[in-house]
Amino acid sequence: MIPVPHGGHLVNAQLAPERAARRFDELRALPKLWPEIDQLYDAEKIGTGAYSPLEGFMNRTTLEAVLTDSRLPSSLPWPMPIILTPPGGRNRQVIDALRPGDEVALLDGNNRFIAIMTFEERFPLDRSLVARATYGTTDPGHPNVADLERTGDTVLAGPIRLVSRPDTFAPGMEKTPAEMRALFAGRHWGNVVAYQTRNVPHRAHEHLQRLALEREEIDGLLIHPVVGRLKTGDYRPEIVIRAYEALIQNYFPTDRVVLSTLTISMRYAGPKAALFLAIVRKNFGCSHYIVGRDQAGVARYYDPYDCHRIFDDFPIGIVPLRFREFFFCRRCDEMASAKTCPHSASAHAVTSQTRIRRAIAEGTDLPTELLRPEIVAILSAGKGVLNDAERVPLPTRGGDRGAVPDGEPPPTES
Repeated sequence: MIPVPHGGHLVNAQLAPERAARRFDELRALPKLWPEIDQLYDAEKIGTGAYSPLEGFMNRTTLEAVLTDSRLPSSLPWPMPIILTPPGGRNRQVIDALRPGDEVALLDGNNRFIAIMTFEERFPLDRSLVARATYGTTDPGHPNVADLERTGDTVLAGPIRLVSRPDTFAPGMEKTPAEMRALFAGRHWGNVVAYQTRNVPHRAHEHLQRLALEREEIDGLLIHPVVGRLKTGDYRPEIVIRAYEALIQNYFPTDRVVLSTLTISMRYAGPKAALFLAIVRKNFGCSHYIVGRDQAGVARYYDPYDCHRIFDDFPIGIVPLRFREFFFCRRCDEMASAKTCPHSASAHAVTSQTRIRRAIAEGTDLPTELLRPEIVAILSAGKGVLNDAERVPLPTRGGDRGAVPDGEPPPTES
């Protein structure tokens, strides 16, 4: 059966449309903050219940519990800080003036009203502590550690109510947990396996997705790519979506697979990110979760199989399906692993995203033993990966729905 959400209930902090319309009219009177896009994504996921049981941005007590024990104060496993730290001098003026109980509007860079937070607490951000406890390093070469260095230096805590949802690449593909649970129920799926990705699919990905679908207890597969803010060198989200659409249409039973986007900023925290991403998929209604090698890792900051072991330390009510590394064996003429293939490494084509990205960058032939021809065609069209200037690759919505009255500009201070 579809599992209960993390913590026992699905949070719904979305304002009803008529109430949201009234709050738009009141916006001019509220103090305003312009958080970073990462934190607006988080506000939306709090509001829709994807981050259940969280009802707002973490206070000092909750943050300390998460950083110390990877648990909420209730002892419920939760490994990732969800904090609000708006940067810039103009935000600072608003932050300093807030008093407990004040309402503050959270706006995006296009001046659209995303959420209301009821301010409860402020405290200094200990960047080093957050970096060490979450990412295991203070090295600014780690993309999330570098982000911490650039964010604001004060943490704001309080519950939020969602007024409108941030822009996404494919609005029709972005579902709330309640919508996804209803979809599963409508298909009579009780056991759904989730697949986390930020990459285009190669044959090893496809292989383990098929292995999961072969399991007798599994009714369906949710392929749920993260398409929010990624790091330089990651695939462009629109490329990932197109590649998976081609894969599903040509190589999967379409009545057993759902493709939906998850617009959050990627946490490259290795095992802690794997646990966090599994909790999110549990809230979306998934009972099982695929864990491959080095999930949510970056460079060599984490042991590739720590992401497997963390599920033994933190049972969260979702079944981890743990898979070790697969490769294409030229002698077997199929995907295999060390458990099933007797041949030497010289016969193996390693399923390396680094190899694929290098081929894209250098304009050399893509490895067809690792990629379906439809995927090769998509990647060969060019512009497959993000560059330094494209880490926030969101489109600007036309019109002014939800914009701040009087055309008030967002802050530009760094």
